[in-house]
Amino acid sequence: MNVLIIDDHALIREGIAMMVKSIRPEAGVWLADTASAGAEIASRQNIDFAFLDLQLPDGSGFDALQSMKRRNEMMSVVVVSAQEDRPTVLRALEMGAKAFVPKSANSAEIRNVVRNLFEGKVCLPDSVLAPDAGAGAAQTRFAEPEWNLTERQKEVLALLVLGLSNKMIARKLDIVESTVKIHVSAILREMKVATRTQALLEVARRGISLPMF
Repeated sequence: MNVLIIDDHALIREGIAMMVKSIRPEAGVWLADTASAGAEIASRQNIDFAFLDLQLPDGSGFDALQSMKRRNEMMSVVVVSAQEDRPTVLRALEMGAKAFVPKSANSAEIRNVVRNLFEGKVCLPDSVLAPDAGAGAAQTRFAEPEWNLTERQKEVLALLVLGLSNKMIARKLDIVESTVKIHVSAILREMKVATRTQALLEVARRGISLPMF
């Protein structure tokens, strides 16, 4: 497992690195303080997980996110940002992020995100998971039965959550794109959502672990 941490604050970089190593001692960890330095590392290493700040000295974190996902669609990107408003979080998800960690989170919360991420879960702020009804409603949703998905549909959902297109999912699973479209439609229907982003939010709400690739 290879992990890349891109943040211009040394304390945050080193803090996340320590959490990663405490949970997965065997993980390779690379640190970068700029988008360009992170891109250079990602071009040389096969990065599995990347922690990315949105405010970097040499450019937008969103641009870095887009570039990283274009280079490696299978990379799980965690946005770590002081900007934690709903539009910012949703934009990150739509661009392929699998998790979002507010910088206001304490060390225990961040550690929990890191552990859950390594278990195949989607991690998002409570304010996004239950923006209108509050934490009580979010807890109620966790108690709902899991969706009735086939093993193949769970694989498709896991890749969908990573931000892969139908074409890329088909290539990864060695099936035709038309079959992927059928699976995606069935998944959204079973989950009672209309979009991929809504599906990702539902996976996070229920704390479900998805297959890892």
